[in-house]
Amino acid sequence: MGDYEDVLASLETLNLSILKAMDYTKRVYESGSNVDQFVTRFLLKETANQTQSLLSSVESAVDAIDEQTNPARSAAGHSLMDTWYDNPVPSYSPTSWMVPREHGKSFQTGSPDTKAEGLEGQINRLAELIGRLEDKTLWFDLHQRLSDSESTYLLLVRDEMTVSHKHLAEFCSSLKQYLKSVAGEQDCFHVTAVKLPDGVTFIVYEFWETEEDWKR
Repeated sequence: MGDYEDVLASLETLNLSILKAMDYTKRVYESGSNVDQFVTRFLLKETANQTQSLLSSVESAVDAIDEQTNPARSAAGHSLMDTWYDNPVPSYSPTSWMVPREHGKSFQTGSPDTKAEGLEGQINRLAELIGRLEDKTLWFDLHQRLSDSESTYLLLVRDEMTVSHKHLAEFCSSLKQYLKSVAGEQDCFHVTAVKLPDGVTFIVYEFWETEEDWKR
């Protein structure tokens, strides 16, 4: 199975994680505070964007291979093949929400087609959920204020850092101390850090009451 063995195993974990995340989102929007809802909505949109980007890449590869193996469609789909081979990796936000695999769990292993359909179904459910929540929260973007009809404001700050392997351990130790310190600030509603798959890139998200509080 080659590299696909890891891919299929990851799909199992992703499927479970998305289901758990949607259950969590539902609970937050039923009883959570406005801040919790803002943070959860941000994480939900990040998850949907990243999984959709990955799915688009796989679909492009499938379409290109179909064109290559079906001469009757090759002429019509030539431009699609050129596009995929010239740009094998889709452009997407560097942010990533990573959920650790739960140990001790066993899952049913289906065919690749079944897994792909399951992933696409989960993405569609995420998109539908975002749509249903649209009337409950207003927009926000990186480094901009969050607001609602009651004039509640938040500032979302995103910092991305790449560290050399030589200083990785030292950086992780300092990052833990920083997160602990920021989390203790009265005007910081939420702070979290994400490590990207390359193992040396980190993104820190901070939610502050005002820009002035963040700059202190």
